[in-house]
Amino acid sequence: MEDHGCLNQFQFIIPFQGTPRLAGTVNWGTATVIGIFAGMLYGGSKEATASASKDAEVLLKLGSTADKREQHRLMRDAMEKRFIQVTRGSIIGGVRLGMFTAAFYGLQDLLAEKRGVHDVYNIVAAGSATAATFGLISKLLSIPSSL
Repeated sequence: MEDHGCLNQFQFIIPFQGTPRLAGTVNWGTATVIGIFAGMLYGGSKEATASASKDAEVLLKLGSTADKREQHRLMRDAMEKRFIQVTRGSIIGGVRLGMFTAAFYGLQDLLAEKRGVHDVYNIVAAGSATAATFGLISKLLSIPSSL
């Protein structure tokens, strides 16, 4: 039987797989996505707890006005402001932790590929270089380092 380049039902085309990964290395894309979501949760919860202390101010303002429309407007404004703060904290936290995670795992994979071995020295070097880089960036841009 001649083969005309057609595939029968038992043959599959395997896409390009790239270079084989060393045992123990983490998928860079998955780690970055997890870092983004973890940063969003952390940043949002941090802003939510910070803005919870400002609720007392709103309650004091509510007690000082007898007009129901004014109370409703004060409450709506406070909730909008809180929502914007929590959303902003989530986005900033997600971007910052996602970038840190991407840089760390990217550098760790690069070191493992170049050295040909996955060991603790790759992790230490990647962590040190990433922390130093982000420390310098936050210092140059005067960003608070509390993430």
